[in-house]
Amino acid sequence: MKLFVTMRNHAKGDTFRELIEMWDESNYIVIEDSHDRFCWTGDGVGDVLMYEYARFDFLPKTWNKGLFSNTQAWNVPIGKNHPWIFWSRHPRKLESKIKDGIISFDDRDTKSIFLGKIENPIQYENRMTHDWSTCIEEFSMPVAIGNVYEYPYTQDEYLNKVSRSRYGLVLPGYGPKCNREIEYFGLGTVPIYTKGCGLDYYDKLEEGVHYFYASSPDEVAAIVTTSVLHNGKRCQRMVEIGMSETVLVKAHTKQQKESWSQYDYSCSDGVET
Repeated sequence: MKLFVTMRNHAKGDTFRELIEMWDESNYIVIEDSHDRFCWTGDGVGDVLMYEYARFDFLPKTWNKGLFSNTQAWNVPIGKNHPWIFWSRHPRKLESKIKDGIISFDDRDTKSIFLGKIENPIQYENRMTHDWSTCIEEFSMPVAIGNVYEYPYTQDEYLNKVSRSRYGLVLPGYGPKCNREIEYFGLGTVPIYTKGCGLDYYDKLEEGVHYFYASSPDEVAAIVTTSVLHNGKRCQRMVEIGMSETVLVKAHTKQQKESWSQYDYSCSDGVET
């Protein structure tokens, strides 16, 4: 399968472009230069758009079919558009951490976690609707708009903390999705989604199977308390499902190669063949 994409001028070791490198190294794809900022497949530039950006800050003038990773283009009057996969901030590190082994739900020593920051006004608006610190055991969300902020953890330390938590709070970021929830899924940390977070994926997520939903800090606290006391087996199953069944993790594994065949890159109405 060919991907038409320009890899120069993009940071290595970061999000989708690192994932492309991993696909290339595994011989899942052949890369040709697209001479623009977007990633394409199918018949080349202008055909199937693989849109990686959080919002519609950048859009090409036209495309035939769009696969949108974050903000969904349901109302964009161009092409036939579909939800797609998403990825972690550092796919190589996440894959390495997964290979180290996943801690069972009962053996995790942190009940709930959210480690992030606010670095732009859109994130501030999306994440300050409630005081989420009141319901999360390990919580850090400094406001660093316009400031240089040194994150207190390395990526390895962050992933280790996530891997030891039973639940992870999901808040919207610059777009409706964040790399954080992919890291939750990959490491078996049960996500608790909140209002404004993106749930559109090629493989659909099911509430109570892949994630919980809460509309307030009180509801988050109730989920954590009730599930820890009475629902451990169910949550362990959610850990296993999150690791094995969702397209979120397939993006980092050999299963991705098999999943390419599920896409119909013609301009028909469906994505699946």
